[in-house]
Amino acid sequence: MITSYTQLKTEVEDWSHRTDLTSKMDTFCQLAEGMINRELRSQEMEKRLSQSFDATFFDLPSDYIALKALEIEYHGRRNPIRQISPQLLDSTYSTATGPPKAYTLQANQIEFRPGIDATSPYTGELIYYALVPTLTSNSTNDVLDKWPMIYLAGMMLQLNIFAQDEEQSTLWNDAFNTQVDNANKSKGSYVLPQVRVF
Repeated sequence: MITSYTQLKTEVEDWSHRTDLTSKMDTFCQLAEGMINRELRSQEMEKRLSQSFDATFFDLPSDYIALKALEIEYHGRRNPIRQISPQLLDSTYSTATGPPKAYTLQANQIEFRPGIDATSPYTGELIYYALVPTLTSNSTNDVLDKWPMIYLAGMMLQLNIFAQDEEQSTLWNDAFNTQVDNANKSKGSYVLPQVRVF
């Protein structure tokens, strides 16, 4: 079982029968993580963030990939806020302040409508998909713990692209996609927010 980045690198060397690419392992890992961040949406990438919202515009977290849910507390309960397009937000809601009913995402920010008065903040919660903590700075992460074959296949793909081995690249690309599909299917039946277009 692969439980650490050190073990992962050893497995990549063993599976590739290459011991001359040690200096490239971090690069292969970072490129594989770029693919993981684009394609994988598993429970291991989910983050829950309790937050005080005190302005109409809220900066998304630095590790943000995609939003799963947004709730704001008012009237004694937690209220899910719907995501809509920027055009529909502008045409439906004024810029007056009050309990937020909807939001849109643009320019790496959440924009609430009605807006939020800084003197009357709201408590809320974001549930979002986050970038995987890179293994080049961490000995392991939740994705490696649960889905080691995703990492192995991703790094083997990058190694074989570097080695210009088209046959092996195709094989490992298929393996990576299969593993990602399996992980994505395991995330449950939670319905993602739907964006309404104007």
